[in-house]
Amino acid sequence: MDVLIELYKNLLLVLAFIGVGYFLKKWFNINPNFISNPLVFLLLPLLVIYNISEADTSKIVIIPIISFFIALVMNLPALLARKTIAKEEDINLLKSSFTFFNVLFFGIPVVSALFGQEATSVLICVYLGTAIYGDIFGYFQVAKTKLSTKEACKELAKVPFIYVFIVAIGIKIWGVEIPDEVDPAMNILGWVVSCLGMMIVGVHLTDVDFRKIKLPYFAKLLGFRTLSAIVISIVFIGGEYLIWESLDTEDYLMLILLPFLPVASNISLFASYLETEEERFSLVVLLSIILSLVLVPAVSQFCFI
Repeated sequence: MDVLIELYKNLLLVLAFIGVGYFLKKWFNINPNFISNPLVFLLLPLLVIYNISEADTSKIVIIPIISFFIALVMNLPALLARKTIAKEEDINLLKSSFTFFNVLFFGIPVVSALFGQEATSVLICVYLGTAIYGDIFGYFQVAKTKLSTKEACKELAKVPFIYVFIVAIGIKIWGVEIPDEVDPAMNILGWVVSCLGMMIVGVHLTDVDFRKIKLPYFAKLLGFRTLSAIVISIVFIGGEYLIWESLDTEDYLMLILLPFLPVASNISLFASYLETEEERFSLVVLLSIILSLVLVPAVSQFCFI
């Protein structure tokens, strides 16, 4: 029970910044770029580079491969949803909503409560796989809602994660050690990144007309997304466990949480950067967060407590 209380305390603390972002936009008309630019170009890169340097080398290989393929295969249920329950949705928006998982902004407070702050490096490995897909292919999908294919390809060269990934892997290969003195600052940075990511969602919610939200439709869509993610995750995580069993128990438990995480706030960041469909993306993120507030503690109660 203590862990469950800690989990909700961590989550609600971070999610409160959705309200902060909402009121900053409502009252002061803050420019979203004031939040998204330092987050995307400075804070996220620092956090990723630090945690990859701290992670076990074997985990940097295995865990990202699993999470990458889970995200990639989630395109299939997105295409199925487009033909059945979401015929009016933009296909690129739909794919992004299915394939983006909020591993970092939502995951840090969850992992801190369940496994401790030191487990963040493993979480970053999970994030790495989803980010390789989401920040490259996913960014392209979001860009396609506004740009031509050629223009969207050009935009990929501006994605900072590509360069951050190269630098982080280079540091790991060359064995560069980051001083222990920066550990407390990096722990704080993880929380700052989570809070700012949620603020971006809140900023874009100011333009959403909540009276026109079709709750039954979104419940059906997000329910289908979650069930699809559970099935696909079982295939990949279970397959690795049965064939190789090369990870620690804690690693498997962390991967089990992946299908229950909300749609990543990254799509709000990308939409903000590209100035396309910001309100729609933020609404999907918000509703999926509400769903995860129920699902993640329930799964945690069953698996961890």
